[in-house]
Amino acid sequence: MKPSVVGMVDAGFLTRSISGALQIPVGEVHVEGEELTSWFLVAANRMNNSLLRCYWYDGQYPEGAALRSRQRAELDKLEECAGIQLRLGHLQSLPFEHKEQLRAAASTAGIDYSNLMKHFNLETRYTQKGVDTLIVLDMLRFVQQGMTKRIVLVAGDRDLAEAVREIQNLGATIILAYPQGAPVAKELGNLADEKVVWSEDLLRRLISKRGDRIVDLIDKVRSETELLTAANEARD
Repeated sequence: MKPSVVGMVDAGFLTRSISGALQIPVGEVHVEGEELTSWFLVAANRMNNSLLRCYWYDGQYPEGAALRSRQRAELDKLEECAGIQLRLGHLQSLPFEHKEQLRAAASTAGIDYSNLMKHFNLETRYTQKGVDTLIVLDMLRFVQQGMTKRIVLVAGDRDLAEAVREIQNLGATIILAYPQGAPVAKELGNLADEKVVWSEDLLRRLISKRGDRIVDLIDKVRSETELLTAANEARD
């Protein structure tokens, strides 16, 4: 029986990295579960291993947040994909920390602060909580319970470095995978037993539906065939 590989994906890191690499807004990055598991299956096969499953680590918006329902729909789609299991932390809203600076700037400019704030659209910002902890606990559990000796980690946070070191001390191998140009902490990158950089072409596949790509390919072939036919008719 082939040994198993486990995939572990920090969703926030992956989404932000794809956004930066492809120069598209974070809100327009939607990873297709089938494409993600396909990559992990191919990677495991190349290592002569089988894929146990891919774990998707994400922070969930709180109840009442504007983006919660849309995020939940996307998470449900991922959860329906064979080979993907969700591991969810939460997103915590951050307080706006620049009120005093705005008040001082308004006073200097002779602007009424209260009136200014009526026209100032403050978007709620969020930070992930509990996601790194879930990744660390799962890495230790998977290796200690003998589920795997090889983890493909898609992440870049420096806080994971010490956990990776401990996993390696237990005899496991860590393959670090990340998008081209992603902000991977030096400490984490230096510890990895192997690093795999995802190209822009791969990133575009990860966020596009396979059916759409097939349609695009058919259209391209049809267009090239029509051009070739027109060129042949012109020669005749």
